[in-house]
Amino acid sequence: MAHLEIEDLTVLRGTRTIIDNFSLKIEPGECVIITGENGSGKTTLIEAVAGILPLNGGSIQVKRPFGLTLQSGGINGDELVSERLDYASDVAGVECESEVLLHWDLEHRKSDRVGHLSGGLYRRLAVLQGLLPAYGQDERICILDEPSEGLDDKSVEILRKDISCLRERGNSFLIATHDSRLIECATTLVDTSAVEKKNAPLESTDDAPKLSIKTESTPIHKWSKKLDNRTLWPILSRCMPLVASILVLYALLGDDVGALVLVPTFLASLPPVSSLHHSKDSRSGDWWRAMGSRLLCLDPLSAMLIMISPMITATVLGASYDAMTIGLVGLPFVAIYMANGAIEELTVMMPRQNAQFLPLLSLILIWPLLIATDAIVSCSDRSLCSGDSLSLVVATIIPLIIWFSLPILHPRTGSH
Repeated sequence: MAHLEIEDLTVLRGTRTIIDNFSLKIEPGECVIITGENGSGKTTLIEAVAGILPLNGGSIQVKRPFGLTLQSGGINGDELVSERLDYASDVAGVECESEVLLHWDLEHRKSDRVGHLSGGLYRRLAVLQGLLPAYGQDERICILDEPSEGLDDKSVEILRKDISCLRERGNSFLIATHDSRLIECATTLVDTSAVEKKNAPLESTDDAPKLSIKTESTPIHKWSKKLDNRTLWPILSRCMPLVASILVLYALLGDDVGALVLVPTFLASLPPVSSLHHSKDSRSGDWWRAMGSRLLCLDPLSAMLIMISPMITATVLGASYDAMTIGLVGLPFVAIYMANGAIEELTVMMPRQNAQFLPLLSLILIWPLLIATDAIVSCSDRSLCSGDSLSLVVATIIPLIIWFSLPILHPRTGSH
C-alpha cells in the first residue's frame, strides 16, 4: 500500500496557481526529494500534503500518523524540549526514550524551554520531531521541509544516515530541500517541472533508534493547558482589560455607571482563546492541525473569570444587584467568548483572501451586549423579571448560533 498518493493536485496562493495538476505516488522505502527555485512551490506542496493548505483541485491520500518538520519549526517557544517530544511521540504512537535524545545530542537540554535553544538546536529538535514516527515499529512516511537548514555538518550526516536506515525498514520520505547532501538520498527527484527516477544506495548501518509502541495520546487541550499554566495567558489577557476598564469607568463616572456596567465584562470576553494564541508562535498550530487536531480549546479558567466579571464590576462600582441577576448576566459573555474564538479559528483556517473580512463578524457580538445591558438597566429593584431573563437567554443564544454554525463554512475546522 502506498504511503502517499497525489492525483491531479492544484493549489492556489491568492489568485496565483502554484501547483497545477500535479501527481505523485510514494511507496514504502522510497525517498522523494523536491527541488526547485525559491517560490517554485516546494513548501506549498509540503503544506498541502500535510493538510495545512486547502486544495483547489485533485486529491491527496496520506498514511497516518506521519512525521512532519515544517520550515518554521512549528514548535511553541514556551514548551520544554521534553514536552515537545512527548507530544510528537504521543501523536506518532511511539515511546520517546532517552536513546533518541542521545542520538541527536539533545539529552542535556531536555528540561530547557524551546525558546532558549540556539537556532541549530531548535532545528535539530524540529527534525527529530519529524522523524519520530519512523523510529517506531510500523512503516511511516516523514514529510520534511528544508530539514538541513540551520543544521551543522554532524547533524546533517546523522540525518542522511537515518534516512537510509529508516528506508531500509520500509519507511518513506517526502523532503523539500536545496541541500545536495540530502539530494543524494533520493530515489525520486522532483523538480517542480519534472520527475526523475534515481537509485539511491542504502547504507548498511542500522544506527537509527528503534522505539517501542505507545498507546496513550496527548490531546491538544493538555498542550494548551500546560502553556497556560506557564505563561498565565488566560488570567493576564482577561484581567487586564477588565481591571483597566473598571478603573476608567470609576474615574470618569464614580458610582453612576448606569448602562456601562457590563462593558468591562464584554472587553474581558474578547481576547483570543489561549490555544489560538499559543498556536501562533512559530506556527505551532499548523503542526497540530496537520496531526488532525482542532485548534480551538476553550479553557474553563477564562470562562470562570468572564462569568464572575459582572459581580466584580458591580462590587467595585457600587452597582448592587441580587445574586441571581449577577449569576445569569455572565452567561451571554461566556457565549461571546466562545463565538469570538470560533471566528478567530475560522480566520486562521481559511485562505487569507477569504478570511480578511471575517473579523468583522465580531461586530455582531455587540448585539448581545446591548440586549444584556437593556435587561440589566430595565430590571426593577435590581432583580430580573421574567421578561429580563428571557432577554438574557436571547443574548446567550445569538453568540451560540455563531459558535455552532461557523465550522460549517470550512470543512477543515471539523465539528464541535
